[in-house]
Amino acid sequence: MNNIKENIELLKEIEERKKTERIAEDARNYAESIINTVREPLIALDQELRVVSVSRSFYGVFKVKPEETVGQLIYDLGNKQWDIPKLRELLETILPQKTTFDNYEVEHDFAVIGRRIMLLNARQIERVLGKERIILLAIEDITERKERESGLKKAHEELQDLAAELKRATRAKSEFLANMSHELRTPLNSINGFSEVLYDETFGPLNVKQKKYIDNILTSGKHLLLLINQILDMAKVEAGKMKLVLSILHMKDLLNEISLLVADMAGRKKLKVLLEIAEDLPDIEGDELKVKEILYNLLSNAVKFTPEFGTIGLRAEAAGSEIEIVVWDAGIGIASENMGKIFEGFFRVDTPYSRVTEGTGLGLPLSKKLVELHGGKFFVASEGLNKGTEIRFTLPIVSRKVVQNEK
Repeated sequence: MNNIKENIELLKEIEERKKTERIAEDARNYAESIINTVREPLIALDQELRVVSVSRSFYGVFKVKPEETVGQLIYDLGNKQWDIPKLRELLETILPQKTTFDNYEVEHDFAVIGRRIMLLNARQIERVLGKERIILLAIEDITERKERESGLKKAHEELQDLAAELKRATRAKSEFLANMSHELRTPLNSINGFSEVLYDETFGPLNVKQKKYIDNILTSGKHLLLLINQILDMAKVEAGKMKLVLSILHMKDLLNEISLLVADMAGRKKLKVLLEIAEDLPDIEGDELKVKEILYNLLSNAVKFTPEFGTIGLRAEAAGSEIEIVVWDAGIGIASENMGKIFEGFFRVDTPYSRVTEGTGLGLPLSKKLVELHGGKFFVASEGLNKGTEIRFTLPIVSRKVVQNEK
């Protein structure tokens, strides 16, 4: 009877053991499936740092075979190419204390694949049976990523150096232009002054040919002075030396005054000028001379680039905390391929019509910079050649700038 009971107990123990072994086998297969699914090389080590199993990707990356790997001490793998001081530090010193470690970077010259930078992540975990722990070591090759990062860092540093050099070159150019403009303006003012005296026949009458020649000198001198003044203003803006002299501007009066200045130019071309100035247009804080320069540049451009018998116009109205001014024309317009170039200094659209008009190509970019100096915004729109141009800009009613005297 006792033997029967003992046999039954033994059979139960055998069944329990088989069940446990099946669970362990299932767990092992499950773990190995996970290991083989991971894209990065993954290696499992026992407490003696011998290889228990590795992922398929490990074999592919490090060019080794299973029989050369499983059961081997990790430091002996691949002719001891894994005998790396930093890896020893991780496995023997750091990991026993912390049980986990993330993003441990190792750089090493491997025998087969050459010098690589590896990112190691390690975990100590308990096995299903017993208290023995194994170490999971994930290995990510970050060599190419590091090279890209290094390349980007180097490119960024070179770009910073280039930007600094361009800034220095721009400052030197602006200072040169400013100095040159000052030097040229003084004798040119004398030429224009004496030309005006001669043209007015202050010291005696001139014949028709003499008066014509003096008029040509005076016209050319004024045009050259305009160019020099625009170069000087552009240089001062780019060098950050342009200061605003702020005062209260009565914008309705100022707009009417500027429109009268260009009325003669428009009349010579028989252009129709349309003014739409809101009755409730507020006064603003601004630099009077510079706001006049903006408006004169834009209106004179509208006149220049609109054929005879055409139409130009100006609209002005309040827009919240700003005023909005629009200068438009039904002239030659701007081709889409030139829209990105119109703010480049001295750029002029090459058309048969533009060749017979005077201009420096600085009026538009200078006007934009002066608007932005006031804290406003500047926009240009055109549907294409021969479809006119619309320039819209804003100026704050209350200046966001500190009042400073121009030096």
